[in-house]
Amino acid sequence: MTETSMQIKEELNKCVKCGACMSVCPIYRQTGREEMVARGKLALIEHLLNSGKDHHEQLSDFYRQAVDYCLLCHSCEENCSKNVKITTIVKAARQEITVATGLHPVKKFLFALLTGKRNQLRSLMKIGSWLQLLAWRRLPNGSGLKRRLPLPLIDEQTVIPQLPRKNLDDLLRERPLKRDSRERLLYYPGCTTRYLTPDVGMDTILVLEKLGYNVVVPASWSCCGAVTEAAGDRKSAARLRRQNLQVMREADDDLALVVTGCATCGHTLKEYPLPDRIRVMDISELLYERRDMLEELLQGRTIKEKITYHDPCHLRKGQGITMQPRWLLRLIAGDNFVELRHPERCCGSGGSFGITHKDLSRKILGEKIDDLRDTGAAIIASGCPGCLIQLNEGVQIASMNVDTVHPITLLARLLS
Repeated sequence: MTETSMQIKEELNKCVKCGACMSVCPIYRQTGREEMVARGKLALIEHLLNSGKDHHEQLSDFYRQAVDYCLLCHSCEENCSKNVKITTIVKAARQEITVATGLHPVKKFLFALLTGKRNQLRSLMKIGSWLQLLAWRRLPNGSGLKRRLPLPLIDEQTVIPQLPRKNLDDLLRERPLKRDSRERLLYYPGCTTRYLTPDVGMDTILVLEKLGYNVVVPASWSCCGAVTEAAGDRKSAARLRRQNLQVMREADDDLALVVTGCATCGHTLKEYPLPDRIRVMDISELLYERRDMLEELLQGRTIKEKITYHDPCHLRKGQGITMQPRWLLRLIAGDNFVELRHPERCCGSGGSFGITHKDLSRKILGEKIDDLRDTGAAIIASGCPGCLIQLNEGVQIASMNVDTVHPITLLARLLS
């Protein structure tokens, strides 16, 4: 293992094979296969560690598939009475596999863009925004695009966000941020918000400015590294982490708060070895801290449509944040806020899992869409851009008239 073998063995020894993980694992719920649940994966990893043979020679297709079939949703960890660091073990096993077999060519290309010069990714997205209608057709309600031509890893039902002509950096150049003596903070938008849904970034900045903050958005932010680490590419993840930590260290002394509206980015940033003065918060945490001022700004205005909420795994299980986004939605929707039957269940996105394991991902998503249909909600909100993309695809496949939005967008509408 690339993690210290002793540390991994200590974690493996904590597992008593009780099977509590089986009741919450979204993949096991669909497949019923022992090797797909945490207990089965840990047994295989433990056997490999104890074999005494060269690990690379023991990486069978069965083993690799078992390690690969994991959403890293933390559901098993949340339900584990022994507090086994299951995702840490799975990530270490994936790194071992990546070292032995290399990355998938598509992932290798994408990760090179993420870790390379930022202008490369920005330029590619710009070109894509001009060419998208050649290979994609716009959905009637404007909620995404579907393919026109055969494309790798993308089938006829796949829905992707429409690439904007202007990314968040472009919009910020056109609309300078306010500068005065008010408290300043750093805003970390994340790749999806920055390049695919920049309006969410602008909504976040609008709300923060309404609350009296000067918002600083460094152009030198990099990808948080979650997707590269999940794939076993620790080298790229470490490089991205160093770049972001450098941004934090070079920020002015009064810039001690980093706010993000992406559950995955927030979870990842909080696991960095942060400088002593730096604190990372999800936007819902900050809004709850400023709830008195926010209630005063809203002056009783509410959204009239029925709203429900999907817990992002990296927010609920990764960061333990459940109350704050619900407080916000009740504030802006009142009695129109309703709970899903299983808001805690993973939507099946899992970063690249929804692309590389599409059939299984959609089966997991189907549970969420059935749950959504039962609420009768016109809006489903979630604090994870990746979840919103997945949920939107499910809504489109089911031909449902439901908007998928970030809570900050709903709040911005009321404050505009």
